[in-house]
Amino acid sequence: MEPILVTVTEAVLEKMNKFYDSQMVPFDSDQLLLKAQTIGCSIEVNSNYIARFEGQNALNEAKHWSPTLARRIEKEKASNDFCIRPHIGAAETGSQDYIGPLCVVACYLTEEDVQFVKNFGIEDVNALSNKEIVKYAKQLKGHAVSSLLILDNSHYNKMIRDGYNQANIRSRLFNQAIVNVLQKVKMSVEFKVINQFVSPKTYFNYLKNEVIVVRDLMFETNADQQYMAVLAAEIISKYAYLQYFASMSKSLNMKLARGTTAAVDNIVVQIVQKHGDAILNKVVKTNFTNTKRVNNILNKQ
Repeated sequence: MEPILVTVTEAVLEKMNKFYDSQMVPFDSDQLLLKAQTIGCSIEVNSNYIARFEGQNALNEAKHWSPTLARRIEKEKASNDFCIRPHIGAAETGSQDYIGPLCVVACYLTEEDVQFVKNFGIEDVNALSNKEIVKYAKQLKGHAVSSLLILDNSHYNKMIRDGYNQANIRSRLFNQAIVNVLQKVKMSVEFKVINQFVSPKTYFNYLKNEVIVVRDLMFETNADQQYMAVLAAEIISKYAYLQYFASMSKSLNMKLARGTTAAVDNIVVQIVQKHGDAILNKVVKTNFTNTKRVNNILNKQ
């Protein structure tokens, strides 16, 4: 990946020295004025006041010190042309379902692949039938570099018990899926979009203890309607969820239901009656209010 070069002033260099104070790297060269290493980016400023940013997070670091670069990025993001440019998108399925896992997917699409997904003509991914989800997911094979992370209920519930909330868990999965895709494509990807579920500030606060954090993200609501990589990620995550859900149904020998309705509660009650209380940890997200309702029903019987 090509490094990003930015011309800085003495005043900006002084600010950079303060900003990167705890991340400085020792150097022994008359040609360098600054050398630092952040997560995903190495930074050098030479004696000609040319700042060099290199690594997967280079763009995010460089834009802090170049108003021109920052404006160009924002202009690109606001442009309709961006929608057809290569980008990474991330989405999830399962966070609103009491039964079943959490499936998070990140996808990278080239410009050609963006057009391929656009040709699906999908107006509302949530209106697709299960059969259509399967069809589109299979067509995406070979047209998307992706990373799928499935968090089963046992591990989800352990994280909840350890003090994480669902938004925290999702943030970690989104970040890891995007990191995985960047490692697969082995090049800098300028634009990365996720379906927003918390504010950017909260998202990054959840990731403050992570070793690698992808920071140059676009947070968009209903991103799947505009960004084909997000749409592709959502289709693949829905497909993965359906496969897992079908496997659970077969294993439990019961027809399961999605969502958080009273009908779902009744199904879970039947599962507990058949397999015992311990099954809850493996089948449902126990922090949902459904668990209280299920226990109330069981206690009355």
